[in-house]
Amino acid sequence: MEQASRLLPFEILGIDTDNGLEFTNNTLIGYCAERSITFTRGRVANKNDQCFVEQKNGSVVRQLVGYDRFEGERTYRQLAELYRAVGLYVNFFQPSVKLRQKTRTGSHVKREYDQALTPCQRLVGYAH
Repeated sequence: MEQASRLLPFEILGIDTDNGLEFTNNTLIGYCAERSITFTRGRVANKNDQCFVEQKNGSVVRQLVGYDRFEGERTYRQLAELYRAVGLYVNFFQPSVKLRQKTRTGSHVKREYDQALTPCQRLVGYAH
């Protein structure tokens, strides 16, 4: 968390995690309490609470390395280096659009999207 907070161009106000025990440990909860960071978790049995993260797993991670199970220290190091490089590419150079609204007229659905921005541009825009 300290490393992440040093890399971000803004103050962390909240952390939203999955519901697993790997996220809801005393160290993270204490870290948030000491720094007045709001800590929230996904709801039990609502697998769509983390839909945007899961979407990125499908569109970035799975397309890049597939669905195989990888094991071993050497593989871990190689994947970590790959994810670091791909993370920079996706967050700083790969723009995407977000759905602003959907309007249904009978069977016709009209979708309206915002302008294409990189995740970094969205994040910095929301922080100001």
